[in-house]
Amino acid sequence: MKTFFIKTAVLASLLLVSARAASPAPAPGAMEDEHLEKAYDPNRIVIVEPKKTLDPELASEQVMQYYEAAITEWKGGDVEFAERYFSAALGVPTEVPEKEMVLSKMGELYNKSGMFPKAAAIYERLATEFPDSRRLPEVYMAIGNIYRKMGAQELAISRYYMVLNSSLNVSFDQLEKYRQLSLDAKLAIAETHKEREEYQESYRLYQALFRLELRPVERLRVHYRMCYLLYELANYQQAVSQLKLFLDEYPESPHNPELRYLLAKSYERLNRKPEALREVVHILQDQTNPKVGYVEDVDYWKRRTGNELANEFYENGDFRSALTIYQALARYSPNPAWRWPAIHQIGLCFERLGLPEKAKLAYDEILDPESGQVADADLGENLKSLRQMAQWRLEHLNWEDDLIARLQLLKAQ
Repeated sequence: MKTFFIKTAVLASLLLVSARAASPAPAPGAMEDEHLEKAYDPNRIVIVEPKKTLDPELASEQVMQYYEAAITEWKGGDVEFAERYFSAALGVPTEVPEKEMVLSKMGELYNKSGMFPKAAAIYERLATEFPDSRRLPEVYMAIGNIYRKMGAQELAISRYYMVLNSSLNVSFDQLEKYRQLSLDAKLAIAETHKEREEYQESYRLYQALFRLELRPVERLRVHYRMCYLLYELANYQQAVSQLKLFLDEYPESPHNPELRYLLAKSYERLNRKPEALREVVHILQDQTNPKVGYVEDVDYWKRRTGNELANEFYENGDFRSALTIYQALARYSPNPAWRWPAIHQIGLCFERLGLPEKAKLAYDEILDPESGQVADADLGENLKSLRQMAQWRLEHLNWEDDLIARLQLLKAQ
């Protein structure tokens, strides 16, 4: 509480100094006039004088004092007092260039603190009050990113286009800096259209970017998005062509597990089952390089690719293709959470193919405690249920065998 009063007193003293500097000394007799009764006169004309301005040099000095005090308070964690100092700096009754720096710093601090509505409002004020600012392209880029985070995607796109417009007027020494900023704005526009599920427009923009002279990391990013969007647009033939090209050019890209999934799905959508099957088996047999650093991501896409394609083959009655994928899934990892669901599906495929003895071997592998090296007590609910289903399938197959044997015995008699 004591600290609060001290800060308030300091701020009040600074404001008082500013007010005194901006106001003229009272005229002789003015103090006596204040004690006179002020009768209401409807015919009296009241003249509102404009706010007195300070000498620009003195105003700049005061703005910087408030500015530095605001930064100190913000770093100390007292956002409320920092905001008061910022407001005092902006309230100095003279237009000086330092106010642009105040607004820029306020927007930056609000943005970093996650106070996005305040950050957007401050940056918008900067753009309005300083339309010739050299910071303008960066300011519009920041506003666009903020609106995008807030879910106001249409506003975000409009501000990204303002980045492009304002970058046309930059000075020669800023050309290289704002060339990259303009490219970032174009990428952001294309990406925001994708987020709005406007895939056709997003693809058109990325395609235009792909024709530019890009750095390798930028070209990879654009090419990846083009592959993804072709799949979303159901242009599977062109998607296959671009996906294969990307995988050949960037064999170590962290996007490859996802793009191999899209390639397999594209083959399947084109009813090119042999290529789809070959791609899935290749994905599951491919050994992950631990140096790449995205092993978990690889496992996710491998499991998703294998399960989705195998399930689709199974549901469409192509049990041999499904069996091939499930066997590859089962060999990929000894972890019961990965292996047992695949083995259970292998048993079902063998049943559909009329090979009950092989199906029994699959179910036995799930029921044998040694196979999973884990006891029932250590299993999760999903694996316990899976083991129960395997037990039921095995009992059903044994019952069928017993029934067939009884029928054959009756026929023989």
